[in-house]
Amino acid sequence: MNTFMFLFRELLGAIRAKSAAYFALAGLLLFLFLAVVSSFFLLTPVEGTSPEAEEPIEEIHAFLSATLSSATIDARYLEFRERPEVADIQFRFAQELDPSATGGVFVIVPVSNEAAAILISELELQSGVTEVVEVAQEVTAEEAEFSLVVRIGLLCGLVFTIAGSFVLVRLGYRELLGVFSGEVRMLRLSGIAARSISVLIVCFGLLIGILAGVLHFVVIYLVHQIVVSQPDPWRILEAAAGGWRTVGLGLIGLALGSILGGLMGLLGASLLHAREFDPLP
Repeated sequence: MNTFMFLFRELLGAIRAKSAAYFALAGLLLFLFLAVVSSFFLLTPVEGTSPEAEEPIEEIHAFLSATLSSATIDARYLEFRERPEVADIQFRFAQELDPSATGGVFVIVPVSNEAAAILISELELQSGVTEVVEVAQEVTAEEAEFSLVVRIGLLCGLVFTIAGSFVLVRLGYRELLGVFSGEVRMLRLSGIAARSISVLIVCFGLLIGILAGVLHFVVIYLVHQIVVSQPDPWRILEAAAGGWRTVGLGLIGLALGSILGGLMGLLGASLLHAREFDPLP
């Protein structure tokens, strides 16, 4: 183990500015790849574009009986305005929404579908409420097209980032092993198996992948904390509202980064088969 750590430190000591730049860019692209993967789960598709998706309730219309007094209406208005489930509430005449209706109507904007369900169940039990109507958010053709463009862009981002990271890490290994070639030949002459040297190279790639995964974990967690701390969270990140889901994506990104880092290490280890690394060139 001590020998392995010594050789690994020697390998790290052979890193120069050019190879460090290649490896840093490869790690950055790997981080971006993990971020794009997470975006497929955190960026909710435009509401209604998926038949399985639950349509968001944009408004709740609570029609009130014409027999309710102004004092009762004012009291209920103030009561619902202070509710945490209510983002906004307005009182309007029922004829504005339904020409055949009489009395008034509360137009309530819920903070979420879960909040809407709570409000609807309570409104239906209140005396003087004649009807409760849910108004779902409509999806325009422009929004649906935007959602498709975003998904295509994410797919292109996946291909670009993973391909670019492997190209850059190969260039980085070429630079690193070019500096470390003398040590490789000496190790081979001293009887150390080529497989042992390959393990060093693979472990370095694994280190890059782990660092990218850890960075992805930290960033995704911080973004989640920022989003949920807002009084009106961004709707495109509404799917990230569950903290455990975000942690799960972070752990998946860490595992995926480690796997890809190991593959990068294998790519670098394949360069050791070149003749310049033979013990007796």
